[in-house]
Amino acid sequence: MDKIQISKVNMFIAMGLFFVKFSTVFTGFTQLIAEITGFSTSNDNLQGNISKQSLDISGVAVDKNKLLIAAIHLTVKAARKARVWAVNTGDETLAVKFDVHVTTFDDMTQSVVINALTTINELIKTNITSLTGYKVVAADVTAITAAIAAAAATIGTPKQAHVTKAVTTAQIVTDIDTCDGYLALIDDLLVSEYEDTNVEMVKEYRLSRELQSLGNHPTGLYATSKDAETNAFLQGVEVTIVEVKRSAISNISGVVEIEHMRPGKYHVTFVKTGYVTYTVIIDFLLGKMQSVGVLMETV
Repeated sequence: MDKIQISKVNMFIAMGLFFVKFSTVFTGFTQLIAEITGFSTSNDNLQGNISKQSLDISGVAVDKNKLLIAAIHLTVKAARKARVWAVNTGDETLAVKFDVHVTTFDDMTQSVVINALTTINELIKTNITSLTGYKVVAADVTAITAAIAAAAATIGTPKQAHVTKAVTTAQIVTDIDTCDGYLALIDDLLVSEYEDTNVEMVKEYRLSRELQSLGNHPTGLYATSKDAETNAFLQGVEVTIVEVKRSAISNISGVVEIEHMRPGKYHVTFVKTGYVTYTVIIDFLLGKMQSVGVLMETV
């Protein structure tokens, strides 16, 4: 994977954690839950294919990959929770050891992955009493131990490993695009619904959505709309990026923000009843919010 793809994978992991954290907030918002479920399923597929591709080892078959993926998944889930405990207790050494993601194990051989998982699991086991409040219990250690043992017990053939890697290289690109597609829909549903009623959650959502490797700068649009005659900010202007069918409505300050666009030139329309529709072509640059101010004239 290239740097942008790796950055997106890391962002998807952050989004997954965000959706779990705020799952109760979305109760009753059926369509948002459906889009989040679609994203989560696609992200699980992506993580599985990444693990298959990254295990460039002599003798990992498809079944072997599935077992190792399961062990990695269980270990990472427990380790992420344990990391929070380590941070809160001021144990910087353990915080670093528990700071792992699925992609942490990219480019590791099978034996190194299993050893790393075993080490993390032993650290969790040693501190299990303190981790109960963080929803990490003895049963988790038992499950991880069993998963690691199952992964270590099966050896495939080099031929199967190479075929799996070749197939999943193309699939990873498709998986990333699918996840991006779901998040674009979730952006519109979640932000529009909660930006006024749950400001802190939306702020955390936007932070989770940032591609960290791009310097925390999303690609997107920051637009303001004003009445051409009075120079007053216009609320309720529908701003649409035509080619990708992404829209947002200006707030009381006349502002619209649409983030996480792909670079390129797009037509952007500004529509409000009683005003002449305004259209502009904007060149979206990677890692930059393009600012545009529009003065709208009455019909």
